[in-house]
Amino acid sequence: MANSAIDHVTRSSAAAPSKAEKFKTGFNNSGLAIDSQGNVWVTARFGSGLLGMAPLIDLDARLRLEGVANASDYLTKTMSRQRGGRDGGSVTLLRPDGTQYPGSPFIGGGLPGPWAAVVDGNDNVWISNFAMPSSPIAQLCGENCPPGMKTGDQISPPGGYVGGGLQLQTDIAVDPAGNVWAMNNWQDIDSCIGTPNEALSTRCGGQGVVVFYGMAKSVRAPQIGPARQP
Repeated sequence: MANSAIDHVTRSSAAAPSKAEKFKTGFNNSGLAIDSQGNVWVTARFGSGLLGMAPLIDLDARLRLEGVANASDYLTKTMSRQRGGRDGGSVTLLRPDGTQYPGSPFIGGGLPGPWAAVVDGNDNVWISNFAMPSSPIAQLCGENCPPGMKTGDQISPPGGYVGGGLQLQTDIAVDPAGNVWAMNNWQDIDSCIGTPNEALSTRCGGQGVVVFYGMAKSVRAPQIGPARQP
């Protein structure tokens, strides 16, 4: 399970749910996916460095002093303004035993605010992002890398895949035809908070779902457990 606002994920056995284990990841986790080898890919919206802790400390202070609404506005604005690289988000890769994969956590220009992760039929990983002004989706190399690449490298362009109507996203999915579906959640943060300019007041909510046809290796549906080819 991914845990928001802290820096670990939790594994709990159905046979013994009281025996939960924690594994170190990044700050403010929101999504995870399991590949065919049992590795776990975890998105961290605030990255894995010490700077990722700062917004969470500030958030706690605002919750106490200003209340939930103002603290939530602060958190959303902070996430939306991130940029890819060392000051952005990260993706942690855990082996089945909970140890970190070599090179993990992974950062890059296509990971400004990683939100969700999904594995395709080639064991490559697709990441959605919640960040303005051009929220990309990123494709990371998993177990079957193109020549010259290694696990965690970004297959997509340096800034990720952009355009096509992408806005600030939350979930992402791959279907049996290899289509990649990205869910627009917000469009313009400044139109959602406070009293926006009237002409821009309808630009708050995200405008639907974006689909990229045949970009990924197809997966079997319904997806229960690790991704598998049809």
